[in-house]
Amino acid sequence: MPIRPVILCGGSGTRLWPLSTALRPKQFQPLAGPVSMLEQTALRVAAPAGGGANPPAFSPPLIVGSLNNRELIQSCLGDCELILEPVARNSAPAIAAAVALADDDELLLVLPADHRIGDVAAFHKAISAAVGPATDGQIVTFGIQPVHPATAYGYIEAGGGDTPVRPVLRFVEKPDAETARGYLETGRFYWNAGIFLFQAGVMARALERCAPEVLTQARLALGEARGGVRVLDKEAFSQAPSISIDYAVMEPLSAEGQVSVVPVDMDWSDLGDHDALYEAMARAPDNLERGPVRTRETEACSLYSDGPHLAVIGVKDLAVIACREAVLVTHRSRAQEVRHMAEAARGFGFADLLPEATRSRVRDWVFDRMLPVWDRHGWDDTHGGFREDLTLDTPSQEHAQVRRVRVQARQIYAFSHAHILGWSGPGRDRAAQGLDYLLTRAWQPGLGFAHRLDRTGRIVDGRADTYDHAFVLTAMAWAHRAGVAFDFDHWTGQVLDTLDTRLATGFGGYRDSDAPESGLRANPHMHLLEACLALYEARREPHWLARAQTIVELFERYFFDPVHDCVIEHFTGTWQPDPERANRIEPGHAYEWAVLLARFERHSGRDLTSWVRRLIAGADRIGRDRRTGFAYNCVAPDGTPIDGGRRLWPQTEMLRARLVVPGVTGVDQADALIAALFDTYLGDAGPGLWIDEYDADGKAKSDAVPASIVYHLMTAFAPVIDPARA
Repeated sequence: MPIRPVILCGGSGTRLWPLSTALRPKQFQPLAGPVSMLEQTALRVAAPAGGGANPPAFSPPLIVGSLNNRELIQSCLGDCELILEPVARNSAPAIAAAVALADDDELLLVLPADHRIGDVAAFHKAISAAVGPATDGQIVTFGIQPVHPATAYGYIEAGGGDTPVRPVLRFVEKPDAETARGYLETGRFYWNAGIFLFQAGVMARALERCAPEVLTQARLALGEARGGVRVLDKEAFSQAPSISIDYAVMEPLSAEGQVSVVPVDMDWSDLGDHDALYEAMARAPDNLERGPVRTRETEACSLYSDGPHLAVIGVKDLAVIACREAVLVTHRSRAQEVRHMAEAARGFGFADLLPEATRSRVRDWVFDRMLPVWDRHGWDDTHGGFREDLTLDTPSQEHAQVRRVRVQARQIYAFSHAHILGWSGPGRDRAAQGLDYLLTRAWQPGLGFAHRLDRTGRIVDGRADTYDHAFVLTAMAWAHRAGVAFDFDHWTGQVLDTLDTRLATGFGGYRDSDAPESGLRANPHMHLLEACLALYEARREPHWLARAQTIVELFERYFFDPVHDCVIEHFTGTWQPDPERANRIEPGHAYEWAVLLARFERHSGRDLTSWVRRLIAGADRIGRDRRTGFAYNCVAPDGTPIDGGRRLWPQTEMLRARLVVPGVTGVDQADALIAALFDTYLGDAGPGLWIDEYDADGKAKSDAVPASIVYHLMTAFAPVIDPARA
């Protein structure tokens, strides 16, 4: 029976940051040859290359990887059999999912996607030696012959003897240097490469004994899914304990004599950090150089640049990595510490660089003041639905007589995101209530979502509006991420059908609504871009990113004004600037577009930096009140205020822009802006509320507190609370 390779492809390679990032982890890069690490791994188990008299035969591999990396996997391997994890749960649940899919007597060879093996013939020979014990019920691991007292690897202690396969006495954690030297002196210890061979049924029984919940949840997550690509159920897989296969199975069973090891010397490296990459790919005192690098009197350095000219003079034993996202300089001996820098940079933007006092102030206000007020007073317990607004003096009162569908959707987003950020209140439950209200009250079969409801939930304006449908999609994306149960594919499909059949122009983009007099504006498309990005982040399905790209192309073709570095808001029916409103510039939208374009760049790799920087610089130049530093509602191209009022939402968008692109403005400006918001808009109102707008003289214009602004505050403050979940 051929051996089935199971390639684990879910790692993020944080110790190789910024060379390895969430957008392109190390297994998808050609670090040790002309093709990616994943492709090299697949090639070495595609056909035997030696291995003695009985070389191993392999069946096509099964790839277990992150749903986030689906396109990267398929770009490397083409059509292949995939199990896609919606969340990372370590190696034991990943292996359990593969086991649940296999026949009991099938031999599975589990191997990481990102290791280098220089001597493939030696690897195949070791696999051949392991087949017999694995067929007899052993779980066989492969121990790498150590060549130095490494402290970055776990170790396997083997029993005595010189046979090709030896019993495992124990697995031990990464040791300190002195302990590692002692291990080498005994001759019994090997590096743990994380490669295993076993029968699927043997591993299933081991998991049932040692980690039953891991196997149970993997089976539930797999369900009845069959075919080439299987996406594990998020709710079920999330419940699997996050545990390595060593902890879950190998350590307990090694004490019972059920685990064996094949010692092998196969020129192996996990390429785990910049020091390991240098040791595997260079010969001291030479440098390892990639990209436009020049050196003088420099020895034993790992030097990489993906664009800027890198000049290095008079240093030794450094790693200098210059990437578009970041630059790293470290001594190679401290390469293990790089992961901490990678973790700090894992979020979208630079909010983690804010002072902790600022971040705590924001967190406390959002979690302890704003969200409780809008949970308690913002939901209508009598008729259902979110209230359109509250009042400053009596939060339970509502000014508005109608409720806009876009506001219902914005509140669903806000409470979903609150749940994801870790708010202890009923975020997911409130989002679920809101979504049920939206689907049951506002949906019109064949017509799309209505535009407005009255307070009782009766439709009073049945127009299908592009802006509304964009926010409905955003709400669905975040509700799905928060674990709200609904038919995601059906409802997002219904919204897309409404957009494409009732609102599309036929020559690119969408009309404002299906009313006969409807015009064309940039703003609904901006929120469609936001929705497509949210949906892509929720499901990693390529068609959402493709839709987002069509909107980015509209921005590049029509929406951007290169003369004034701003956004053109209003258009005629043929995408020409509306001459009657061509001079109306909204600075808040420029900041908002900049943030969304930066998000698209992060996911697509398309270079939009120039647009982003010009939008922010243009809005700062012509769109701000020099007395206060706040953004005007609307200005002319020369900066003359058309509407000299200052609503809150343009300020939150200015804040987001400062958190995403500090090279233009500086994180210190974001910190100062947060302080200014607390001194004015948030400080002049009651707990959890805000002043929505000041006039040109700095006086509050209304005591109404619009619910629509909860969305703006959440999108601005979420990166401050937790950049990784923003």
